This record gives sequence, C-alpha cells and structure tokens, in this order.
Amino acid sequence: MFGIGWGVLSIVLMTSAGEGFKKAQHESLKLLGKDILIIWGGRTSLQAKGFQAGRGIRLVYSDYEAIRDKATLISHVSPEIIRGDLVAKTSLNYGTFSTRGVVPEYQWMRTITAKYGRLINPADDSDARLVCVIGSDVNKQLFNGAISVGETVTLNGHPFTVIGILPHKELNNTYQGQDHSAIFIPYGTMRRLFSNPYLGTSPELINNLIATPTKHEFWAEAEREVRKILGKKKNFDPDDDDALGIWNTAKQVEMMDIMMSSMQWFLGTVGLVTLLLGAVGVINIMLVSVRERTVEIGIRKSIGARQRDILMQFFLESLAITMTAGGIGLLLGWAICEAINQLPREEMVFAGMIISPEIAAIACGSLVLIGLGAGIYPAYIAAQMDPIEALRFEAG
Repeated sequence: MFGIGWGVLSIVLMTSAGEGFKKAQHESLKLLGKDILIIWGGRTSLQAKGFQAGRGIRLVYSDYEAIRDKATLISHVSPEIIRGDLVAKTSLNYGTFSTRGVVPEYQWMRTITAKYGRLINPADDSDARLVCVIGSDVNKQLFNGAISVGETVTLNGHPFTVIGILPHKELNNTYQGQDHSAIFIPYGTMRRLFSNPYLGTSPELINNLIATPTKHEFWAEAEREVRKILGKKKNFDPDDDDALGIWNTAKQVEMMDIMMSSMQWFLGTVGLVTLLLGAVGVINIMLVSVRERTVEIGIRKSIGARQRDILMQFFLESLAITMTAGGIGLLLGWAICEAINQLPREEMVFAGMIISPEIAAIACGSLVLIGLGAGIYPAYIAAQMDPIEALRFEAG
C-alpha cells in the first residue's frame, strides 16, 4: 500500500510542479508581448545579388512601411527608437531612463496598459506631440509616486506632458530593460527630436522592428515572410539567418512547451514505475493470501460458490487495497500542493503546484489500471482452484 500511495503521490507532485514551471514561462512571455517578433539588423553571411558576405544590415523607417504594407502574415508592426542617454527632469528630481519612440500598435503588441491616464494614440504620433507615458518606477523617482498625469517632465530640455502611468510589471525576459523603468513617447516625436546618434546621422534609422503574426500557428511562416520582404528590399539572401536578428517569442513558447512536457512525462514515468512496483507488491501479497486461504476457497466451492464468486471476492479485496492506498496518495499530494502554494514564490519563475484536470485524470486512470492489473491475476488463480485439491491441501 505504501508503494502504491507513494507512486500516486509522486505522479501528482512531479507533474504538478512541471505544470507550474510551464505556466510561469507562458505568463512571463505573455507579459513581454503577444507572440512578438523582435527584429534588428545583423551582418550577412552569404553572398547575394552581387554583394559579398559580411555586409552590415541597418533597419530604417521604410523597412517598417514595407512590412506594414506587404506582409500578409503580420497583423501589427511598429518601429522602435531607443535612447538611454536622455535626462528626464521635474521640479522634484531627475534621472536617466530608457526612452522609447513607438507607434500606438506597439503598446498592444507588448501588452502595455495604463494604470492612470491613457496610452499613446495615433494623433499623438502623427502630430509629433510632446507627450509621454512613464513606468511606475520612473513616476516614483520623478514625482515621488504621486499621480502625475497632466504634469510636465523635460527630456533634454523639451517639455513633455505625462498622459499615462504604467502599472508595475516584472518581466523575466526583456530586450531593453523593464517597462516600469522606461519612458514611452510617440515615434514621430522621437524621430523629430531624438534620433539615435549611436545608429548614425540619419533620422530614418531605427533600433528594432516589433511585429506579431496574424495567428500563433503562423509564427514560422511570418518570420520567413519578414526575411523575404526585407531581403528583397535590402539585397540579402532570405535564407541568410545572420542578416537579420529575430527573437521570435512564439517559437520560444513552443520550445518551452516541448521541454516542459518532456520533463513532465519523464517525472510522471518515474512516478508510474513506483506505482507499478507497488502493484507487484499487492499481487504478491494477494497470492500469499490465496495460498493461506486455500481451505476457505475449497469449502466455499464445495457448498456451491461459483468461480466468478471467488474471482470477485479476491478481485475486490485487491482493488480495495489499491484504491485505498492510491486515494491516500492523491489526498496527500493535493494537501502538499496546497501547502506549497501558500509559500512565497516568484510568480515569473514558478506559478505554484498546479493540479490540472489532465494531471488528475492521469493519476486516477493510472491508479484504476494498476488496481485492475493487481487484482485480476490473484483472483484468477483463486477462482481456478479445484475444491477437492484445495481441501487436500489443508489436510496435507
């Protein structure tokens, strides 16, 4: 019984822990964005269209327009200019933060929401308005945590009106720092006032493109389409993976699912093997019981008990032992999971012990199958006994 209980407990604990890690990774990537592709310029490794390998590829605003107008598998796309050297000042304090120029679609793709005020809208971008959305940490440093919507913050001497404050959002995966420590301004404003000198002198140059596929399932095709469009425009081979750097979070989700599922199957198999060893123990105990109760079987058969009566008697005894032990293991597993979930933890790393319906079904299904397997063989041996031989066994 201990072996069966321990096996069920192992299945519950191991698979629920794997589910907790998987959910944490999903939530972390969801906070970063909606199946986003983060695209930046690289260096060619293949010759193409008369150009030698080793040529640097730099992204410009027209690349954004090309993807926006030609891509059929991309639903949203945004250029991004990032400055980390702009000084933000208020009457209370000052600081240097990551300042990002983006179009409104960027906020939807990156799952950015406003706790107070509003986000950047199309008019802000087209009119190059001096408005900004600030992260919670920026607001804490510049305004001492007060609701600063409508207040003014200067960026390198230019007065910007705060239109929104972001909630605190801790990210496990970032490509340019945490959102709560950033300032977001319209792309048109960034382009006009603060083009990135580290990229070059042209205001057309951008740091990244952020895009999202029309459907999660199309992530691979969408990435190929981006490479094909920009490869034709910038004269590099679409099969040259080094020409563009692309971080595809949808791909990362699938890889994480495969890894976590493999881990769950491995851990579940370990628990199942323990459960099988427990079942072997039940079979052996029941075979000993059959041997010790041979005379009882002989007497019952001699006064009219049928084979199925004997079969059912021993089968139900085996099943009762298995189910009792397994039930204790299930309840203990659930209690341990609940206890662990009450402990403090980092949600972005481990979401807790999650007993999903699938895990419960696997545990219960394994238990039923083991119970049936452990009960059938001893019961069959008992049912096949000849009553005369059984009584002679007692006499002997």
